[in-house]
Amino acid sequence: MNRNTLRMSAATVMAAVAFGIAAPAAIAAESPSPSASQTLSAPQARQLLASPEISAELGQEGRAAVTAVADGTASDAQTRGAASSAAKALINLIKKQGGAFFKKAVAAAKKGTASFTKWAKDLPWYHPVRIAVAASGADAIDWVVKQLIG
Repeated sequence: MNRNTLRMSAATVMAAVAFGIAAPAAIAAESPSPSASQTLSAPQARQLLASPEISAELGQEGRAAVTAVADGTASDAQTRGAASSAAKALINLIKKQGGAFFKKAVAAAKKGTASFTKWAKDLPWYHPVRIAVAASGADAIDWVVKQLIG
């Protein structure tokens, strides 16, 4: 091979790599974050904080935001942050339950939000995922369903 052939091949490979990486990154940047329009009510926040499994998944900042919402002292940003933290905690809880449980959650999510909520309500009353679904708002559940099927 001569030098020009190698340079053209390298340029073609670099262009393919650039388009292969840039397209998924652009799509990921366009997808809405869980805090885009979510809100969390004070009773929902208190229910999330009451469960040690859920509270542990919130993290320090998320727990502070949820506590502020539960106390009624949250700003708009903290309210959205609390809802975002609740949705992320729910995803983490589902993943921690194991592969078979995760597959059942994804199968329910593929049938829609109502099916996912029904699946969660069929869990035992003490199950942390059921508690988190009951405590999360409709916007958070919609976001979780989109994440599970996406």
